[in-house]
Amino acid sequence: DDKRYLDEARAAIDAAMGLRFNVNYQANLTAWGAAACMRLWRITNDQVYLEQSYVYLGSFFHNCEIWESEIDLAVHYHNFLGATCLQDAPYMAIYECFDSFAAFERYLADSGPDLDPAARMLIAEYCKYAIDRAWFYYPDTLPPEAVSPKQRESNGHVDRSLSFPLEDLYPDGQPAGQVGQEIYGAGAAFIFATRAFHNVEGAPFRVYCDHFVRTMERTADRTLSVALDGGETCTAGLSLVRLARRKMPKVRVTTVGGDTLRPHHSTADRIDYRVPANGRFVLNWE
Repeated sequence: DDKRYLDEARAAIDAAMGLRFNVNYQANLTAWGAAACMRLWRITNDQVYLEQSYVYLGSFFHNCEIWESEIDLAVHYHNFLGATCLQDAPYMAIYECFDSFAAFERYLADSGPDLDPAARMLIAEYCKYAIDRAWFYYPDTLPPEAVSPKQRESNGHVDRSLSFPLEDLYPDGQPAGQVGQEIYGAGAAFIFATRAFHNVEGAPFRVYCDHFVRTMERTADRTLSVALDGGETCTAGLSLVRLARRKMPKVRVTTVGGDTLRPHHSTADRIDYRVPANGRFVLNWE
C-alpha cells in the first residue's frame, strides 16, 4: 500500500478510462487490471474503481468463447469460456489461461459481498472450466493428428513426451501447437494444483474442488466446514481422493441446513459430489 505504487496504479487505470471493450491486451493482463481495480476500490473506497473493474471484466469476457466447438480437430479438446490470448488472436493460450485464473482468485478474495452476483458467477465459471480445459494443452492428451507437424521456424518442434504445454488451441479446429510448446506455460500445473487440491491434516484423503475455497474450518476432529465463492445458482465439483496406502472412510457431506448430499460417483479411491457453488457445506468422515 505504498503511496508511490498507489499513485502509479491510479494513473494507469485512469489512463484506460473510456476505452470500453478495447483493453484486452493480453487477456491475463486485462484480468489483472480488473484485480487491480478491485484492490484500489478496497483501499480508496472510490466507487469508480469497482465500476472500472467491471469494464475490464467486460473486455475479458467479450473475448471469451461462450460456446463449445465441434469443428474439425476441436472435437478433441474443450474450449468453452476460453479467452483468446489477444483481442484479435485466433487461438487460446495456456499462459493467459492460468494467469487469468490466478488474477481472478485475487479479484474474488478482495471483492466481498458487494460484488455484482453476475460478475461473481462469470468469474467462478471461467475458473471452473479453465481447470478442465488446461489438460488439453499438454500434447500427450491429444491424438497425434490434432497436433501440427510444423511449428514457427524459430520455435523448435513439439515433443509429445515432454510435459510442456502447447501455446495454441484453436476453436475453429485448426491443428494445435502451430506456435510450439510454451516453456513459460509450465507453471500452469502448479497454479491449478495449489488452488484446486487441499490437504486435510490427519485425513486419509485429499480434497479437490473446481471452485475457489474461501474458508475451510476444522470444527471437530473429523469435521470440516467449507465455504465456496461461486455463483449463487451454480454447482461445484467436489472430490475426495484417497491417499496412497490409506483406506477411504465413510463420508457424509451436508448443507448448512442439514440436508445430505449424495455422491454422483463413488469408487474405493475417489468419491465425487456436486455441491452448491456459493455458500457453505459440512464434510464429516468416520
